[in-house]
Amino acid sequence: MKNLFILTLSTLVLLAGCDVGSSSNNNTNNVNNVNNENYTLLKSDLPRDESPDIEAGELASLVDGMVQFHFDLYAELAARDGGNIIYSPWSIDVALAMTWAGARNATETEIAGVLNFPMDQPLVHAGFNSLESRINGLGAGGNPLAFQLTSANSIWGQENYGFETAFLDTLAVNYGAGLYLLDFATDPEAARVIINAWVASKTNDKITELLQQGTLDAMTRLVLVNTLYFKAKWLYEFAPDATSAQTFHNLAGSDVTVDFMTMDASGIPYYEGTGYRAAEMPFVGDETSMIVVMPDAGTFSTFEAAFDGAQLDGIVQNLALEPYLFLMVPKFDFRYNLSVKSTLEALGMTESFQMGTADFTGMHNPLELYISDVIHEAFIGIDEAGCEAGAATAVIMSGFGEIVEFKLDNPFLFFIRDNETGVILFAGRVTDPSL
Repeated sequence: MKNLFILTLSTLVLLAGCDVGSSSNNNTNNVNNVNNENYTLLKSDLPRDESPDIEAGELASLVDGMVQFHFDLYAELAARDGGNIIYSPWSIDVALAMTWAGARNATETEIAGVLNFPMDQPLVHAGFNSLESRINGLGAGGNPLAFQLTSANSIWGQENYGFETAFLDTLAVNYGAGLYLLDFATDPEAARVIINAWVASKTNDKITELLQQGTLDAMTRLVLVNTLYFKAKWLYEFAPDATSAQTFHNLAGSDVTVDFMTMDASGIPYYEGTGYRAAEMPFVGDETSMIVVMPDAGTFSTFEAAFDGAQLDGIVQNLALEPYLFLMVPKFDFRYNLSVKSTLEALGMTESFQMGTADFTGMHNPLELYISDVIHEAFIGIDEAGCEAGAATAVIMSGFGEIVEFKLDNPFLFFIRDNETGVILFAGRVTDPSL
């Protein structure tokens, strides 16, 4: 008789695959102003392309690049944070892809390199359009109480600030996003509240403060946002009365007691590789699933550092039903928020964040815009019934006026003074700084 396999996720779990002609004038011929109580929507007349032109091989190549970006990003996050991590590679990719639509020259090349985009803007945007259409179509016609998956986009720009028509058209056609006009310059706090309210509405009120106080300021000119919300029941639910307190061996080397869900998992695909075990827990509709990968005890850090997309693909290909599997999974519920700016800089995306160097003239001309921050927040929770997860990403674009260079390359005077009383504490001149 075949041995009974018991898969107990009692060491730190590595999650993979859960998520739950140009014009700078706003008064152009192909945009419409739609008034709202709190803002104006500047919307391109062009409808979203419901049948984007991209071949299957091109789409697969784009996805491969997105997966590689995930592992590059994950490596940076894991090296900086020893605790739980949850984030949405999709959400970050989409927000940055919308931003890339306005990048030009070296900035465009740099972003494409970090995100593994081919240097073909129409192809990439068509690809994201196609993928988002699929994502938003999953579960269509089914029970919304059993499966929900929604990706949404918006862009929020400074009123009376010229945004390029071609940029607005690209986002309308491929991301279904119009430009909401706000007055960051006069009241950035009010703008922050409005954007946060939109994010909350798209994440079932689970992400209500994506942008913290002080995130936006009077120099903010544009905020590009993506949200992703997922809530689904397991295809095979855990029985609540089978949940019990068990020991989890955490990464720090100590034990904690948490609730473990258990089931006779004869319908769950399972695979035992060299130095790890894995299982796939499908959601209702069997179109999405959570893959869990557990390295052998004491090897997590080494395994995690070497894990890549090829290995994940190998696991997926080798998963098979194990008729004698007994599955034990800890319940968990946590969120994670961070600025992705330093992580993207570490990956080589530096010019985009440099005032006066970043080239986003595809959004606005003359050259004034740069990315001041990329904010991301995500949450996840699983229980006996299923999984709920959500994420939001905001790319914050700041601007400046014409750069005035003041180079002290001639003799000059200097004064050190008490600013309140005007008392001069030190004074002098510099005629030759080499002496």
